[in-house]
Amino acid sequence: MPVSGNWLIVQRFLVTGVFKLVRLIFNTVQRVYWELNGTARKLREARLPQNYERSAQVLDVVFVHRFCLMMMADINQFICTHSHFENPQYIIDNDDVTLLTVNDHNAIFCEPTEKGSLLLLVTDGKCAILNSQLFPNCLCYLCVTV
Repeated sequence: MPVSGNWLIVQRFLVTGVFKLVRLIFNTVQRVYWELNGTARKLREARLPQNYERSAQVLDVVFVHRFCLMMMADINQFICTHSHFENPQYIIDNDDVTLLTVNDHNAIFCEPTEKGSLLLLVTDGKCAILNSQLFPNCLCYLCVTV
């Protein structure tokens, strides 16, 4: 039986709460692991201007959860694992990489699973990618320190 009305909101809050708890535990374990294997040191070094060539962190998406499809994208809606570091020029050179969101610390870019799989919404001569398409179609995310 499909959930509707107030029960839908209650269900969304419960699922979001469980997601946030799992994400908190996952990120805590991941930070300890990154300290032990040297990834945390490489992240700190990547923020230095002289290390520009290797400053974009590529993250593989494990799981995504959004409370509402109309919400703006945020890095807190993802559970990701570190893959490798990339030159930020990769973002400019690759036509399929799209800006997902920008916050105080990072610019987050999305690379789709299939080349050319993102549809464009054209209105009044302006072109935009539907934000809701980016979530299920992303192979990985690239974080660049701003």
